[in-house]
Amino acid sequence: MQPPRLHWMRGRVDEGDGKPRTLEWIGIDDAGRTIARVVRVRGPLASGWRLYRAVALDAQGRVVELRPTPPAGAGWLACVGGQVVGRAALPLQAVRTAEAALGGG
Repeated sequence: MQPPRLHWMRGRVDEGDGKPRTLEWIGIDDAGRTIARVVRVRGPLASGWRLYRAVALDAQGRVVELRPTPPAGAGWLACVGGQVVGRAALPLQAVRTAEAALGGG
């Protein structure tokens, strides 16, 4: 059976260093419902010789984003609903993984 093809659109974008970088792709069905997501795992933040695995999102440091080191070659997560169904090195590979999970194969 052929896995369903979703319509994919760009989601969140990080413009932190002046160059837009896609953090998320959203897969929607023909009815416009969000079915799947492909999300970039943002790794630690490097500054000189230091590596920060947690980054403050507010000035007081009360809201913190954890940044684990993604496994080698698996910086994208394929998610269907709230479940991770696979990892991939490239976004298109993660898209195909999500679609395959929807098709049951």
